Amino acid sequence: MDKWKLGEDGDDELFHKDNESNKPFSLGKIDKEDLSDFIFEENQPGSTKKKAAPKKESKTNSAENYSEYERNDAKDGFKKIIYIIVFIAALISAYYLFKIIFPGNNTDIKLYGLKTLVYKSEALPENNLLITGYLINKNKFPVSYVKLACKLYSTKNIVLLTKHVYAGNFITLNKLKKMSNVSINMALQNKDGADMSDVEILPNHPVKFMAVFFDINPNSKNYSITISHFYRITK
Repeated sequence: MDKWKLGEDGDDELFHKDNESNKPFSLGKIDKEDLSDFIFEENQPGSTKKKAAPKKESKTNSAENYSEYERNDAKDGFKKIIYIIVFIAALISAYYLFKIIFPGNNTDIKLYGLKTLVYKSEALPENNLLITGYLINKNKFPVSYVKLACKLYSTKNIVLLTKHVYAGNFITLNKLKKMSNVSINMALQNKDGADMSDVEILPNHPVKFMAVFFDINPNSKNYSITISHFYRITK
């Protein structure tokens, strides 16, 4: 990240979050002893029978049911693991397929000769930041429609502005001072580049580019430029 100094940031903002108090909740009340399932008759004169207590479930049946529950639970867990593995594999495959179709900045395109200049526009009373440089295609194949992402940062490395421009567009400083902001943006966002210079960039062939930030904030300090997108030409 390249640096240049214009001013300092203000104080950082503080964020406060109120603590939420715990709300009471109830799980329900437990009734007093309920012996409706276990009723025993007292011995009555002349009575020879007693009401038998309900039979308890066989320990063997309980163990078998528990064992079957464990097996089903293990199967469900195994299925979830398989689904997660398949999902991760699909994501990885999609990622590499995307990189093949849209290589982005994963290939070898270098930026060099970066320079900055703050100038005053004649069209509007404001200070503009001009960034110029070159890019060179270090691949063994031609590329086209190289798009650059230009970011302007504060002294606290907070992104203040982001602009996208295409390689191959270049305007002299004298013309820049007289042009409107709209005209400058349109010229720098020409996808083909000046004189079709961004249509087919051959290996080891340098191409100019430039970016302009209008009416820059006094707290601006740093900037960065990266290749955000391009097309690979296959023959």
